[in-house]
Amino acid sequence: MSSEPEIVEYPRRDEALRDGIAEDDNPIPLWFNVGFYGFIVVGVVYILFYTLSGWSARGEYEMEVAAAGVRAEAARANQPTANPYRGDEVAVAEGAETFRTICSACHKPDGTGLVGPSLVDPYWKYGNADETLYESVFSGRPAGMPGWGTQLGGDKIWKALAFVETLPKSDVPGVGAPDYAPPTTGP
Repeated sequence: MSSEPEIVEYPRRDEALRDGIAEDDNPIPLWFNVGFYGFIVVGVVYILFYTLSGWSARGEYEMEVAAAGVRAEAARANQPTANPYRGDEVAVAEGAETFRTICSACHKPDGTGLVGPSLVDPYWKYGNADETLYESVFSGRPAGMPGWGTQLGGDKIWKALAFVETLPKSDVPGVGAPDYAPPTTGP
């Protein structure tokens, strides 16, 4: 055992001696009580507001989707449905440059098709209307055609399509045409 004397609590003068254990019962500070009950009140108001007001994350999401749909429809309404650069020689020249640098890798410089389909034959999988062609280039198509809308923008796409219209047309099926057969080699 230890030879040190035990620490003894001495009773306060105004307190009756009990079993030798004393505790100073100081009141809880006012700021703590106000904060504690204030947080309870705020929590109840918060729960009541968000349960009774009808607000929900799903409702907020649906409102944002609806607003985005309205903006998309407005953008589509402002988008031309016919090529505004058809027959414009300056625009066709700019479109030719865009076609040479971007499109010719898949469609060949003459448009007869390499990896991508021919652009000079009469066979068009998604149709050859201006609006359809624009959508094909802007958003892309499954199985190989990437969307170029973010890189090129609407004007360059329309100009490239104006250039494609000037390419000499052919009745010979190209890559992707319904009766296309790859060339055979050998005997």
